[in-house]
Amino acid sequence: MSFRADSIPLRREGTDGQRFGEDFVVLDAEGRMLRGLNDTAARIWELCDGKRSASDIATVVAGEYGVEAERVLADGLRFLERLVAHGLVDEEVRS
Repeated sequence: MSFRADSIPLRREGTDGQRFGEDFVVLDAEGRMLRGLNDTAARIWELCDGKRSASDIATVVAGEYGVEAERVLADGLRFLERLVAHGLVDEEVRS
């Protein structure tokens, strides 16, 4: 799978992200902690709700962090690919 700007990421059922103090960790469906996320990555994770495209997510994050949406989109697409590789996110299919 290769995410594009119009792809709609959706967290897989059973996965979870939680904040512990200043750390944000993602748990897979089996409850294993996979890794901590920085603030920007955590925000992208939170926005992977199956309603927004990768481009929409980049626009939100760019506005919140005061950076260029194109840069956030490029980095965000790479991050989404990593989430897919870890079995945490899928692309929502619209019918």
